[in-house]
Amino acid sequence: MKDETSQIEQRIKRYWYRDGIGEMMGGVMFLVLAAYFSLQQYLGDESFIGGILQAGLVLLLIGGVYVGRRVVNSAKARITYPRTGYVEYRTNSVNAVLMRILAAFTAMTVASMSVFVARKFDSIDAMVAVTGVLVAVILMVKQGWGSGLGRFYSECSLCCAWRYSVGERIRSRI
Repeated sequence: MKDETSQIEQRIKRYWYRDGIGEMMGGVMFLVLAAYFSLQQYLGDESFIGGILQAGLVLLLIGGVYVGRRVVNSAKARITYPRTGYVEYRTNSVNAVLMRILAAFTAMTVASMSVFVARKFDSIDAMVAVTGVLVAVILMVKQGWGSGLGRFYSECSLCCAWRYSVGERIRSRI
């Protein structure tokens, strides 16, 4: 009985990734962030627009999540749900609030620990590297564990290997 329940749960979680709309939106968000950081690096910290960009990162992230969720939901309502049907999941509101509090506490703890780790390297760029590694690991584990799809682990490994090889080539030119 438990094995059947586990299979049903995995099938329900895989349902969300069937069309790839959420993954495409994640890719678009990463492209927007890449353009943001490239523009910020190009303009520098001393320029007026560079200062606005530094202050606008939080708005970009929160706005990106909000807009991304709306775009994914509307695309699924228009493309996926007419073909596959709509499945609405029941949630326990007490459990959801508890999980949000736990997630916020965990995020604060990880952020504090990343600052301590970055200070050990005594470099301003260490914070960016530590944050990038943490985000990559968190996304990899969340996607792979939550959906039961092993492809996220292989995709993440390929992306990390690509980043390392490109980063080494760029670093050697500087």
